[in-house]
Amino acid sequence: MRRNTEKSPSLYEIFHLGDRVRREYRGEDGKTIEYEGLILSMSENAMEVFWDTVDGEYNPAVKGFTRCSLEEIFEGTSGYTPIKRKRYIFPRWRF
Repeated sequence: MRRNTEKSPSLYEIFHLGDRVRREYRGEDGKTIEYEGLILSMSENAMEVFWDTVDGEYNPAVKGFTRCSLEEIFEGTSGYTPIKRKRYIFPRWRF
């Protein structure tokens, strides 16, 4: 369980509709699979994510919708890491 739930930021302060998010699945054999998705809807205590990318490649077979609770977003679940916003690294331009 999360501690200090009242003091933690709300979902609206961290995520926005349309953000790309990611999480990893860590299997018992030690292998990791990275999933990326798109936030479709949010409420005060949950958000719905459409997962469409596996290990950096678009995978139309996945097409999974997940309604994630606060605990699942910030703590993760068995085998899955917490959900985080996808960070983009842009190349440095040389002038």
